[in-house]
Amino acid sequence: MADGLQGTVKIAVDGDWDIQDLLALSESMSESYGLFYPLVATDEETRGRLQDLLRKQFWSGDIETRHFGRYIYRSIPRDVSLRIKSFHYSSPGSIEFVGYLGALLLLSRVARSWIATGTDFLAFWEKIEKFFDKRKKLRKPPRRVELDDDIVVDADEARRLVFDVGVALGFDPISCEKLIEIIGNPISALKFLVAAGNEGRKLATLQKDGLLTLPEPGTSAIALQGSGDPQGRTGMVAVTRKRRRRPSEDRKKAD
Repeated sequence: MADGLQGTVKIAVDGDWDIQDLLALSESMSESYGLFYPLVATDEETRGRLQDLLRKQFWSGDIETRHFGRYIYRSIPRDVSLRIKSFHYSSPGSIEFVGYLGALLLLSRVARSWIATGTDFLAFWEKIEKFFDKRKKLRKPPRRVELDDDIVVDADEARRLVFDVGVALGFDPISCEKLIEIIGNPISALKFLVAAGNEGRKLATLQKDGLLTLPEPGTSAIALQGSGDPQGRTGMVAVTRKRRRRPSEDRKKAD
């Protein structure tokens, strides 16, 4: 299936396709590939640059971030971008994509996880919506926030959701922990999983409608590359500690 880090994914296609179905497949593949490639890229400089974009977007961006994966996709080096190797359609037929194997396997795994789990994912999505409904400021927070008791509790709950949703989407617990490290914090990682899950859902819908069959990604864990940041940038959320006033300061304010 792969030649070194390059690989191919062959998707069986069938049924009554129209131009909108082809558009949905093209957009979802490029969006998913753009989101997943920074997690598995082995070139340190490229990984650092793209992961920095992920950290900034998924902290300050809204939970319903759209089309950001395609923005990342346009920043991927051309020699590892997603390409069509062959396309044969006579119902049944196949389309073969060539690209970075780790990213291809991740997008296939997430989509097939949607298929396997089915409506159970709706319960996860409801939990995420409730999480952000209670914390509207975290939907699109400022670049700098105060590190207080509330944000610590919020981050702990977000971490639990990252593991629940991440495992359901095909990430193992070690990869969930690595994902939090890469994206910068649990709240940003949760937003990333929403974006990744939405794209997986589109591919899963195409399979459910009988238009394609995604390949099995295998059972072995897909190793995520650590946070690459050769320029010394962290991309983490900037925080300031909330300073408690001394009693004397409160008395002066009262006077």
